Amino acid sequence: MSGYLIFFDFETGGLEPTKPEIQLASVVVDPQFVEVAHFETKIAFDKTKADPKALEMNHYTDEAWVNAPHAMDVVRKFAAFCERYKSVEMVSKRTGKPYNVGRLAGHNAATFDAPRLRRMFDTEGCFMPFHPIPLDTLQLALWKFQFMEKKPENFQLSTLCQFFGVDTTGAHDALTDVRLSAALTKAIVSMK
Repeated sequence: MSGYLIFFDFETGGLEPTKPEIQLASVVVDPQFVEVAHFETKIAFDKTKADPKALEMNHYTDEAWVNAPHAMDVVRKFAAFCERYKSVEMVSKRTGKPYNVGRLAGHNAATFDAPRLRRMFDTEGCFMPFHPIPLDTLQLALWKFQFMEKKPENFQLSTLCQFFGVDTTGAHDALTDVRLSAALTKAIVSMK
């Protein structure tokens, strides 16, 4: 692996795209999968638009979210946090000049988390400083196990982590889940 990986995860008020994002977390790992930085924030949201069961599963309490920042502040803070970990060089189609973006990674990031992150940045009118295609541990696992006889029961993050002996205590908290995704990636990549 070259450069930093920015693992990220949303916790949400339900699985549907219309349900609100309630928490965003990230860990940055170096090429040896050593965590070098982390980010976590609750996100202010309209509780009436969330599924109560999803809130319960994601450890929501009124007290924990009392001072949660709004999406605009979250977007700015997350972009600032990732600034020093941009390790993918791109070339501007408009100017032809090179610039760097961050390499996002996560479990089910390509179809769940990345579209939500893009929508958040677009809604707030901010440039999203990340490569448009995240690395996805779900896809990595699907490819890896396609050619193996022994397979996990399913490809949920917790199930895959348990398959590889990664402790899943605290799952469904965004910061815990990004750490699980990083540990899972290291386990799959190291697998013989």
